[in-house]
Amino acid sequence: MSQEKNCPAFASLDRFRGEENLLSPQAQRRWLLALMILGLVLRLTRYLLRFPLWEDEAGLSANLLDRGYGELLQPLRYLQVAPTLFLWGQLTLVKLLGFSEYTLRLIPFLCGLGSLLLFRHVAGRLLQGISLILAVGLFAVAYPMTRYAAEAKPYGCDLLVALAMLALVIEWLRQPDQTRWLWYLAALVGPAVGYSFPAIFAAGSVSLVILSKKLAGTGYSFMTEATPAATGEMADDTRRVPVALGWIPWVVYNAILVASVGAVLLVSKNSVGATNQQMMEDGWANAFPPIMQPLELPLWLLETHAGAMLGYPVGGPNWGSTFSLLCGIFGLVAIIRRRQWLLLGLLSGPLGLNFIAAALHRFPYGGHARMTLFLAPAFCMLIAIGLTAALTWIEGRRRVPSTGTMPSGELKPTLRRVGFSPPKNLNGCTIALGLLVLLGAGSWFRDVTQPYKSGTTLRARAFAQWFWFELALDSELVSCETDLKTDLSPDKKNCGWSSLYFCNQRIYSPRHARGEKPQLDRVSVDHPLRCVLYRSPKEEQESPPPDPRTRQQWLERMQADYDLVAHEAYPFAAYDKSDRRKISEDYIEVFKFVPKGGSGATEHDSH
Repeated sequence: MSQEKNCPAFASLDRFRGEENLLSPQAQRRWLLALMILGLVLRLTRYLLRFPLWEDEAGLSANLLDRGYGELLQPLRYLQVAPTLFLWGQLTLVKLLGFSEYTLRLIPFLCGLGSLLLFRHVAGRLLQGISLILAVGLFAVAYPMTRYAAEAKPYGCDLLVALAMLALVIEWLRQPDQTRWLWYLAALVGPAVGYSFPAIFAAGSVSLVILSKKLAGTGYSFMTEATPAATGEMADDTRRVPVALGWIPWVVYNAILVASVGAVLLVSKNSVGATNQQMMEDGWANAFPPIMQPLELPLWLLETHAGAMLGYPVGGPNWGSTFSLLCGIFGLVAIIRRRQWLLLGLLSGPLGLNFIAAALHRFPYGGHARMTLFLAPAFCMLIAIGLTAALTWIEGRRRVPSTGTMPSGELKPTLRRVGFSPPKNLNGCTIALGLLVLLGAGSWFRDVTQPYKSGTTLRARAFAQWFWFELALDSELVSCETDLKTDLSPDKKNCGWSSLYFCNQRIYSPRHARGEKPQLDRVSVDHPLRCVLYRSPKEEQESPPPDPRTRQQWLERMQADYDLVAHEAYPFAAYDKSDRRKISEDYIEVFKFVPKGGSGATEHDSH
């Protein structure tokens, strides 16, 4: 008899009421393989489609344009906050492979692929049968997982880090005599916390699970229903680890965890900045539990958990994830009824620590799915367990006893026919898995037919592809901000859409992509100098307005050597996702110069 079959924490979670399997073993294997392939295809397709950078990606990536490793420890522009090690990893790839959509998304993409494969392993350790297939299916096709596997943000990395720690502690729980798993955790926890802010919750939960296991006094064996002697396995104590030595890796793990958290807090104190801190607190206001208003707390909890937080495989705000929440509750009840406390701790521990941090206004609880993506493995497994219980109950209601009997004397079940006879292999489980496949196929089709997040980001990229290539063919095209280090509209790098402009400039301007400086000695009447400036009236109104004398002084300096022969403007407007409501009326100014005395005419064009 194997360990897993005697351990409540690893008992079968698909036979809640002792029913027969809803799918044959062969069908289960086929479904698992199909769902894993579908998940890999979804992630690979979205990455290869090279969506245009959207404003949040661009806001973070723009900080990599002109900063070094040390400068990334300072407050980021565009009101961005990210873990230091993630930023350093992104900067390293940019330096090695260049600044592009593929490079900026490579780390999250690899984390997305790794997360899917690792989740299959972790879920296989905790679940079996229908629950396992449903959990893998939810994880494979859920939109948050596929989206953040191809975005230049750290959320996909949060997911992989949390899964890695969960996988290691599970291996130790299966083999408590093997302290190497705890040493692996001790080696991982420092980089994990530096690479992912919510890794603190996953790491803290792991520590508590290890502590509870050790305090339970079960020694080297993880079995609680049978001893090694009873099963014929390991009848001697030759592999028992001394008690004192068994605690050393856990102590080291926690020492590194505390030191890492302290380092993150110290770095964040300087790198976040007052403006970013205030922005986060304002943006997260609804994601902090109303502890001081206890009467409001129950409704807040319901609304939060039925919102985007549990959008697996689909869901959203305004109670859009109610079905997923109900399945998750059923899953919790099933685990509690089976007294699988370790499994409960593994899945709910990070969630509980996240709630405590939110109560202290240190990290949001719920809100957008990206902030809780590290909890996705637990959510997918809980939803799968609950959904399996519901499908089992439904299938049981479809069966009625006949007059025949089984060899054991039990009544032989037959299908109740209500209006029609369903196909032999068609049941609720098959329908649920088929819907997951259809959802994944629909997501793939949407990505292929609409490979962009919004019309604004698509137009911003198209403009850069035309502007920085075509106008550079017959002129020396330079950026005031990046080439001349002259910003006539300061403070626009703290908010707004200019990050799209600067990132696309670096990607689609051949000269900027190569890192070459402008060749001002080539300027002539036939090859004029075009100086490009980004303007945002909205930002200039919200920030200290630009000093008109700065602009005048720059023009005077330029006209000491050149004649201004044209002044052009190109719109760079931003719209909402529906492309109906204008959010920003930004534009680009282009000053056209020729050598002094080359032309006496001055033109003012507007495009």
